[in-house]
Amino acid sequence: MHRQDSGRRSPSRPARAAPVAVGLSREAVIDAAVAEIDRAGLAAFSLRGLARSLGVNASVVAWHVGNRDVVLAEVTAAVLRNVVPARVGGQSWQDWLRDLFRRFRAALHRHPNTAPLIGAGIVANLRPDLPLVEALLTALEQAGVADDRLVETYNAVQAALVGFVTQELASMPTEDLPKWQAGIQASLAAVDRAEYPRLARHMPRLLNRAFVLRWQNGAEAPMDGSFDVYVDCIIVGVSAMAGRPAS
Repeated sequence: MHRQDSGRRSPSRPARAAPVAVGLSREAVIDAAVAEIDRAGLAAFSLRGLARSLGVNASVVAWHVGNRDVVLAEVTAAVLRNVVPARVGGQSWQDWLRDLFRRFRAALHRHPNTAPLIGAGIVANLRPDLPLVEALLTALEQAGVADDRLVETYNAVQAALVGFVTQELASMPTEDLPKWQAGIQASLAAVDRAEYPRLARHMPRLLNRAFVLRWQNGAEAPMDGSFDVYVDCIIVGVSAMAGRPAS
């Protein structure tokens, strides 16, 4: 009786099937991630929690989209989709830029919990918004910004675009919010009028409407008028820079 050849190779195993779920798509995962961040906030977001909300394993989420950084980059792209306004014939660069700022702010107000991701993270650069970059560069060229000032002016406008609204929508405390809010109001009510006379005089106008002096963020107390002034300042600044020779 001959022994079987121990060196004979066993039949190759079939490749492991992709961990997919019936009816689930990449777009559905990203939409669910946006909804999860809207519901629970950015700090609480995880692939495991996202998978639970979809009724699948985390490996399914990773297979459809990628790791947490990739998912967050896609979330950013989804939130800011279509913020770049179309160019209307005869429209000035000032009006176009003002429209861009307003659309960007409106997008974040629809999803305020994503503001820290867009304002304080660089993960979104995995999916750079090239249409936005191209449109901003076009507007700056139309404004007359010289090539040797283009990078600096672009960075200033991009920072301005993100800066106001992400500060307006800054994250609120998560522990004993009513006590925290009452503490701020009590400390402002006790301001020494002799030491801070201007603050005391303007206090009725400033309370909960000015940065540093508020106990709600812009999701509950929008800063519409301040935003309009802010955008006007940016436009005036770009105009001034465009007409100034490089130092």
